Amino acid sequence: MEFNLRCSESMPDFSRVRMMDGDATGKQPSSSRGVFRSQIQTPCALIKDLPDRDQEIAMAFIKALAIQHKKLTLERKKLRKKIHRMQRRVTAISRDLHILSSHPGEWIELGIFEFARIPDCMMPILDLAGQGV
Repeated sequence: MEFNLRCSESMPDFSRVRMMDGDATGKQPSSSRGVFRSQIQTPCALIKDLPDRDQEIAMAFIKALAIQHKKLTLERKKLRKKIHRMQRRVTAISRDLHILSSHPGEWIELGIFEFARIPDCMMPILDLAGQGV
């Protein structure tokens, strides 16, 4: 494992782990020095003064958090795609229900023939219904 962090030379660099300089109360300095991309934020002050063995344990813990974060992010992305697909299906079903529950005079205009072929014997009746008779 390669060790390369700005806030401490003895901690590994995880590209998905965000390390922030500052105190453990969550206050961050105005610069972005020592910050890596991710939603997981770890104050360097919490682990930079630990003995080397404990730093390794702490970084393994942080890496496990980053892995879990990535896993849940991917799951959320898949679920959002599925939700979007289901919403499109609901829209299509609503459109079809609107057609099926429409007045017979609107059947031809709305395309009810997509569901079943309109019998020839009903066409004159539908024409009259379309004219408002």
